[in-house]
Amino acid sequence: MSKPHEEDWDLAALADLEYFLGRDAEADEEDLAVRDRELYRGRLEQSPPLSRPVLLRRWLELRREAAQARGEGGLPGEAVAALTRFIPLILFGGALVSGAGLAWGVLSYGGERPINLFVALLLLVLLPFLPALASAFLPLARRLTGGDLSGPVVTALTGVLFARLGRFLTGKGRGASVWGSLRARGSLHAGILGRLIFAWMQLAGLGFALGLWLTVLLRGWVADLAFSWQTTAQVSAEQVYRLATWIAWPWSALAAPPRSHPTLAQVEGSRVFLKEGLEHLANADLQAWWYFLLWAILVYALIPRLLLLAVALFGSARAKGRLAFTDARCEALLRRMRQGRMRIGRENAPAGGSAPLADYAEATPEPEMLRLRALIPAELLAEGRAEAWRAALAEQFSGEVTGIESVRLDEEEDAAVLAALAAEPTEISPVLVLEGWQPCITATLEYLKALRRALGRERLLTLVLVGRDGDNGSRTPTPAQDFDIWRGRLATLGDGALLVRNWRSAHD
Repeated sequence: MSKPHEEDWDLAALADLEYFLGRDAEADEEDLAVRDRELYRGRLEQSPPLSRPVLLRRWLELRREAAQARGEGGLPGEAVAALTRFIPLILFGGALVSGAGLAWGVLSYGGERPINLFVALLLLVLLPFLPALASAFLPLARRLTGGDLSGPVVTALTGVLFARLGRFLTGKGRGASVWGSLRARGSLHAGILGRLIFAWMQLAGLGFALGLWLTVLLRGWVADLAFSWQTTAQVSAEQVYRLATWIAWPWSALAAPPRSHPTLAQVEGSRVFLKEGLEHLANADLQAWWYFLLWAILVYALIPRLLLLAVALFGSARAKGRLAFTDARCEALLRRMRQGRMRIGRENAPAGGSAPLADYAEATPEPEMLRLRALIPAELLAEGRAEAWRAALAEQFSGEVTGIESVRLDEEEDAAVLAALAAEPTEISPVLVLEGWQPCITATLEYLKALRRALGRERLLTLVLVGRDGDNGSRTPTPAQDFDIWRGRLATLGDGALLVRNWRSAHD
C-alpha cells in the first residue's frame, strides 16, 4: 500500500469504513477480537505506533483486499467514488446549459426593440449574485447553529440522487444505506459530507455564472446588442449613471469609460421614450451597456463562485486533517487490535498437548486508552468494593482508572459529578457500569442523554453491562439475550460516541 492510500480519507473510504463497521456490529465479538488482533500483530503493528487515522486507513485496505479475495465485489466505496466524480459533472454541465439558456433568452434581440437594461441586470447579475451571497453566509450559519453547511433541502435532494444512482451502479441498494449512514454519523467525520455538498453547490453556481458570461460574450461579438432603459418612476439619467458607477466601482480602476461603464451622455442617449420612437437613438449609446454587463456578471456572479469553491475545497482539505475517529465503533475496533484477550482452557490446546496459557500475549495498551473515569451506581459500591471495582475495570480495559464516582443515575442528584466530568480533559474516558440483567428503563436513557450533554457530542462514553455476582464474588457477563435487548434500546439514542461493552469474565 502506498503512502497516499494509507493516509488519504475521502468519502469513498469513509463509506467503506462505515460498511465494514456496520457488518462488524452484527458479528460475534470474540471472532472480531481474534481477526483484528491478528491483523494488527501481523501487518499493522509498528514502533512507534501508527496514528489513529493511518492505522484505521491501513486496516480498511486490508479489509478491502480480503473482501476482493472472497469475491465480494461492488463495495459501497466504489459506488461512492463513481458518484463523487459523476454528480459534479452533472451539476456543472446542467448549470452551464441553464445559464447559457437564460442569457440567450434575455439577450434575444431582433433589431426592432432594444433589450431592457433593468431586466438584463435583474436576471443576469442580481439573480446569480443573491444565491452566492447567501452561500457566503452558510459557514457562519453553521457555526452559529451547528447545522449542516449544505442545508436540509439541498442535502435531501442530493441524498435522493445519491441513493438512486448508487442503487443503479451497485444493483444491491447500498447507495441509500451508505448515504444514510454517512448522514447519521456525519458529525463524526469532521463535516466532510457537508463540505462536499457545499462544494457541489458552488460548482453548480460557477457553471451557471460561466454560462451567463460566455453567452453574453458570444452574443456581444457576433451581434450588435442594443440596450435601453425606461421607467415610469421619476428617475433621471444622472441617477442611473450614479447607479452604474457605483456598481462598476470594483473594476473601474481596470478600465475607463466606456469600457467600464457608459458615460453620462451614453446613459442619456440610451433612454427610451416610447412616444418618441427609436429613430433618434444612436447605436453607440445603445451598445455601450454591453461591456458593463460583461463586467458585472464577471465580478458579481463568476468570481464570487470561484472564491467560494476555493473556500469549500480548502475547508474540505482541513476537515480531512481533523478526522479523529473517536466514535464508539472506531474505539471498539482499536481496542480489539491493540489490547490482547486471554483465552484459557483445554479447548485451546493443540492436539496431544497441554492447554496453553493464552493464544497470544497481552499487548501494552496505548497511552490514549489508559485513563478512565469510572461511574458506578451507589448500590454496587456498597461494603467498600471500590478498590475491587478499580482492579476489575483496569483489567477489563487494560488501563488506569483515575477515579471512581458513585452515581445515583439521576441528573439532579448527580449534577456535581456531571459538572466535574465536563471540566475534565477529553483524554479521560468515562466508563459507566450498569447491571445488564435488569431492564433498560426510560429513566436510564434520560440519564445517558444528560451524561452526553455534559460530555459533549464527540467525547467517548463507554457503557459496561455486568451480570450477577458469580460464585467467587466477581461479576459475570450479561446474558447474550439481555445484552442484545440493551443494545437495541441504546441504539434509539443515536449516540455515535457511545460504546456498549459486555463484561468479560476472567476465563474469557
